[in-house]
Amino acid sequence: MAENRYVMDWLETYAKRNTRYVFQSGVRHFLRSVYGVELDNSSLELHAARYVEECRAGRDWFKDLLKYAADLHGRPPKSAKAFISGAKGWLEYTLGVEVTRKQQRLLLGRLPKGSRARTGEAELSREILRRVLTHTDVKGRALFLFLASSGIRIGEALKLRLSDVDLRRDPAEVYVRGEYTKSGDAYTSFLSSEAREALAEWLKVRDSYLEGSLNRGRGLRRVKVVEDDRIFPFSPSTAEQIWQNAIRNARMDERDSSTNRHRLHIHMLRKWFLSQAKIAVPESVAEAWAGHVGYLDEAYRRYSRDQLREFYRKAEPHLLIGVPRDVAEIQSKFQRDLDQLREQVIDLTRKLTDANAINLQLLTENTSLKERIQRAEEKLTELERMLKELIS
Repeated sequence: MAENRYVMDWLETYAKRNTRYVFQSGVRHFLRSVYGVELDNSSLELHAARYVEECRAGRDWFKDLLKYAADLHGRPPKSAKAFISGAKGWLEYTLGVEVTRKQQRLLLGRLPKGSRARTGEAELSREILRRVLTHTDVKGRALFLFLASSGIRIGEALKLRLSDVDLRRDPAEVYVRGEYTKSGDAYTSFLSSEAREALAEWLKVRDSYLEGSLNRGRGLRRVKVVEDDRIFPFSPSTAEQIWQNAIRNARMDERDSSTNRHRLHIHMLRKWFLSQAKIAVPESVAEAWAGHVGYLDEAYRRYSRDQLREFYRKAEPHLLIGVPRDVAEIQSKFQRDLDQLREQVIDLTRKLTDANAINLQLLTENTSLKERIQRAEEKLTELERMLKELIS
């Protein structure tokens, strides 16, 4: 008998990996709501097959879906809607049923209200980030500085290959391929000197980390390093665990009382980047660096790559974490003063050019006037000679 793939066959109809991941979680939580057991990938298909058979025998699938919607009430609104969409889509595809408009209204009425995450976030500052970084290892420090100085999403950062980053540039450039992004649009961001230094240190030990992760639990037998050319060759769950360990050791792992989620989370690094970058550069530029689709065309159409790089130099002092606030403010003021001096030099150069042009024009006119005076004097001399001849 062929193995049932009720869930995987349906998930394969979606092109985006992130969509498949979210919808698979929605189905898993739905079946957990139905049977009251935790499910991993192997047991997911078994319970899915069991559920399909029970529905074919007359089980009320919509009643289960309503109960699932009610069970999701404690989750953030956006997550709850994504999970219910996954479960609903799977039921429609697998059972050949259709959720009517009336049923959809009933489902929405049981989901948590609002569109924003309900977890009360703590204020993320440079001082807090510095404290968190003191409790990370070399890979954690490199990853968190990478995210905080580029604005790149964590899911995209973990897909980046070694060839996607150019550390020889000033500032270092990061190319995010369209195949990595939610929208399918590629974009370019940059790294601060602080993040570039941390990344360079991580790349020195990256191969050792890979080899160690493969050999872990295998005694002394050495295994060839896996062919993985990602900059950060680990999963989102590993990155999340690194963050949680850091905030716990920094004693900053406070949780929201209503959602039980950490008030400091890794996705806040992207928000921090945007808030800091917008202090120094146009909003469209900062949003484009973070890969926001609505701003990509605008920023890349209006500015050249060199201009975007120059904008980042202006924003960099605000993105540095490992330096005190007063030092960052001094750097920022120095950058502003430098920009003003450059503008003054440009203005003086323009005025000097204008003055030279005027001088050249005056010099030309002066030469012409001298020639006219000389010709007039010659005519006067000739007239005087002729007058003397007439008198004599």
